[in-house]
Amino acid sequence: MRSSFLAPLLLLAATLCAQHAAAQTPDAPQALKPLTADEAFGGVAFAEPRLSPDGRYLALLAAREGRMALSIFDLARSQYVSHLRFTDADIAAPRWVGGEHLVYTLAQRGQSRKTMFRQGGLFMTSVDGQQQRKLHATVNDWLASGLRRYTWMRPLQTLPGSEPEFIAACNDVDKDSVDLYRVNAATGKRQLLTRERPARTRDWVLDTHAQPRIAISDVAQSTERVVHYREADGRWRELWRYSATRDDIRRPLSVEADGKLLVATNEGRDTVALREYDPATARWGDTMIEHPQYDVAVDALGDEQGELLRDESSGELLGVRIDAARPLFAWMDARRQKLQALVDEALPGRVNALQFSNSPQVFVSSRTDTGRATWYLMDSRSGALNPVLNLRPDLDPRRVPATRGLTPRSRDGLALPSHVLRPPLAAAGTPLPTVVLVHGGPWARGAVWGDAGGDMAMARWLASRGYQVLLPSFRGSTGFGKRFLHSARGQMGLAMQDDLDDALDALIQRGDVDPQRLCIMGSSYGGYASLMAVARTPDRYRCAVAGFPVSDITRLLSSGWSDVSRDKDALEFWIDMVGDPVKQREALDAVSPRHQAARIKAKVMIYAGVDDPRTPLEQAELMRSALQSAGNPPLWLAKYGEGHGYSLTANHGEMLQLLEPFLAEQLAPPKPRR
Repeated sequence: MRSSFLAPLLLLAATLCAQHAAAQTPDAPQALKPLTADEAFGGVAFAEPRLSPDGRYLALLAAREGRMALSIFDLARSQYVSHLRFTDADIAAPRWVGGEHLVYTLAQRGQSRKTMFRQGGLFMTSVDGQQQRKLHATVNDWLASGLRRYTWMRPLQTLPGSEPEFIAACNDVDKDSVDLYRVNAATGKRQLLTRERPARTRDWVLDTHAQPRIAISDVAQSTERVVHYREADGRWRELWRYSATRDDIRRPLSVEADGKLLVATNEGRDTVALREYDPATARWGDTMIEHPQYDVAVDALGDEQGELLRDESSGELLGVRIDAARPLFAWMDARRQKLQALVDEALPGRVNALQFSNSPQVFVSSRTDTGRATWYLMDSRSGALNPVLNLRPDLDPRRVPATRGLTPRSRDGLALPSHVLRPPLAAAGTPLPTVVLVHGGPWARGAVWGDAGGDMAMARWLASRGYQVLLPSFRGSTGFGKRFLHSARGQMGLAMQDDLDDALDALIQRGDVDPQRLCIMGSSYGGYASLMAVARTPDRYRCAVAGFPVSDITRLLSSGWSDVSRDKDALEFWIDMVGDPVKQREALDAVSPRHQAARIKAKVMIYAGVDDPRTPLEQAELMRSALQSAGNPPLWLAKYGEGHGYSLTANHGEMLQLLEPFLAEQLAPPKPRR
């Protein structure tokens, strides 16, 4: 029976083509409406499509009455077979465990403070919706239980031939470790697979028989990682150990049928590549996937970068998505690489993600630089590509700012990969008021081409209002090789700020920036960098916007209010990369905006979460107090019940309502002289 709340999933190709043609037909030049908050930041009506292993069903999340519901569509019969919806939570991360069952978790999309803890957990549903089971507790369950420690469970790998069993990772045995279970989704029964394991194991790699073969552990109060290999007799032996902040990375990602490992490593090179390694002979083999500018699979800290592309049933690693200037898919499987090339040729200028099954059906999610996506089904035998759904048919693509690349050089020669968004219909070469949008972290990847949310969503919202937006990468950003990362050591507030200046200078040199109307903004580290920028160069920017900012590095690392200072491992990382709050206090104070407030001439907006565990409210309040003492009181917003980011849509909307007139006033054209 077809759903009453969703349009039929399979659309006629002619209908979709007609929509596309109509959207591309230019009208007479006229002003375009700015993107609304919902258009820029809101969720789409459909999300997270998942093709079943046999290619018969498509599971997807669909908006229904304010919540994301799980719907199962029978592709052979062209009809829905089940719908599952909660009134107080959104369904998220659906995953097939065999052809007849799925597991999923719960999430919140900012609807209400009353339901904010109704999330997490792990649940099972059958395709027809007749079988339901809770496999692991939610955050709400944990709060009600009175237990001191929250635990989670996440599906790791399916078990072909043993459906609906799967391998799950869970942290319920030891607070410092992650263990593996064999779980039966239908009955809820589970078997612990890792009774004998190295201490403080954080990550696992399974072999082709779904047995734990690699354990990756850490060392307390350090940045050291230890890679262990399990021999055929069950004994564990150490393969390598390395410092995540000092040494080359060697992180195993897969165990092949012949026993060789596929390892992400930057040993002897700048960017991380995927290489073969034989644990029996301790010899490196072929380089399977590499990129000269971007890390493959993991970054120089050993954290995942892009996406691992695995066989849907066996879990075998077959390729990776590389987050290059435009994301690309590199397959080690010849058949999949050929099909990827066919789709990329048919849908050029887009990022085309393929989902495979044991049938000829291939699901394609194709998105543009504007974050808009269209779904297709492909017959791998004939190559026929049929449109399924345009996720935002109501949004005129002309209203969504395009994303362009810019790669300036730092003053010491580093490439600084960046994105630039200009207002729709803005004439080339027209000098525009410009906002520099700095990503958080700082040891993180910034916006990626085609991102639907995050900083890219904010950039689109800003650009649709007439601002040119620069999203720069700076030393310390991850995904660009070890030199780019390690050159940030000890440079917070120094060379990391120089990179922002150099990227902006390169944009100004193009001639389409009004240098008298500049603003800088960001959240978390981006908030810190924005405050530091207007302190270092008081006459450059008219304004700064700092969300959840760091204003006093020494206090952040020593007060005990931040989880950075309470977590000994995190603190060790910060001391290694930034500095010691005891031994280097004077140097850290010199690059803390709170102590430079008297230099700031720009107008400042600060927004914060009262319950922020990462950059505590104290950090924002110290900055506000310093600015007030300097005679430059900031525009201020602090929301109760919010942490490191505004989780409630209403609070995020309130921030935007303050931000829009603030920018309009500060970046207004200069008044003519009388």
